[in-house]
Amino acid sequence: MTESSKLPRQASVVIVGGGIQGLALAFNLAELKVRDILVLDAGYWQGGASGRNGTLIRGAFSSPEWTRFFAHSNRLWLGLSKRLGQNVMFSRRGYTMVGEREATAQLLQRTLQVHRDCGIDSEMLSPGRLRKVLPALAHERVSAALHLPDSGVAPHHAAMHGYLKACQARGVDVRYRTEVSAIDRRDGQVEGVWVGQQRIACDTLVLAGGAQSNALADMAGVPLEGYPMRLEAIALEPTRALIGPAVALLDRLCYMHQTARGEVVGGAEVAERPQVSLGADVPVMAATAKAYAEMFPQLGAARILRQWAGLVHISKDFGPLLGAHPHLGGLHLSAGWCYGHAGAPAAGELLARALVTGVVDERMQPFAVDRFQRNCPVHEPGIVLSHFE
Repeated sequence: MTESSKLPRQASVVIVGGGIQGLALAFNLAELKVRDILVLDAGYWQGGASGRNGTLIRGAFSSPEWTRFFAHSNRLWLGLSKRLGQNVMFSRRGYTMVGEREATAQLLQRTLQVHRDCGIDSEMLSPGRLRKVLPALAHERVSAALHLPDSGVAPHHAAMHGYLKACQARGVDVRYRTEVSAIDRRDGQVEGVWVGQQRIACDTLVLAGGAQSNALADMAGVPLEGYPMRLEAIALEPTRALIGPAVALLDRLCYMHQTARGEVVGGAEVAERPQVSLGADVPVMAATAKAYAEMFPQLGAARILRQWAGLVHISKDFGPLLGAHPHLGGLHLSAGWCYGHAGAPAAGELLARALVTGVVDERMQPFAVDRFQRNCPVHEPGIVLSHFE
């Protein structure tokens, strides 16, 4: 980070947003021999959702579109430390999706078939096998459990540090506390950005600003689907090892894992009006505590150490908005991410290829920015998020 040096007058690619999405894209562009890459972030290092997430890496979902994309990202996570030359601390501990209702069990059966069709390694756990994978779970409440052995957890601080160091080693100019104040456009084409009184010319501009995506799109004078949403999480005091894999309690919209220090970290989603706030509140804490206590009874006496909130940008179908904006040449987006930490390696690689070659990978195509205008939303029933009505 070189905040004290003068900003360049021009760059080949300007990326607005220095979270994991922006850094993953910058790294992949540098690997493809793109030079003069500039990353600008108005906030501080890890100040956005990339420093406030649950760190879970989930390699498959219930729809083929989400599954193909996130399976690719999961494969990239497996080799990411070697590729970056930095330890991202990916723990291949598995990820178990737990259903309580019969309808959820049927969803998991359909999900298993999607995984088979996509060549994904997953298994429906028998009662005996589930007791070995998650012995502390309240098994009498479970109707079905689907396990992804190659998924797991990667701490956001390690992943962000790895991407930043790899970017800097390849000559990427990364600036934090450097706010874009305006975006230049002319004749339907991006021409540059302004930081205060300084103009930076560019032919390619990528908006990867997380919860600020709508404001950035407004600055560019183009429409963007979606809205900011607050997500919350809690951490419990350290306990003995109880939970091996990452866990999604689908019927409770709850996700969790246990860290190496013994803290259980995760959250439960509750229906609330979208809001731009980092304030944590009691309803989410109560829902999370209830899910933990009922599904893992041995956690009932554990104390809550801390609770926090983070902001993400949510699209209408909860999927990413990835690729070129249809109304402004040279403008591209990486927005709409509710699983942005898990999806960053694939998003960075596939978007970088699209920018360099002009060819959009088939795994990225379903998440095009204009899919809602084309009436092509992607329905994903296996996400652990609350739909606001």
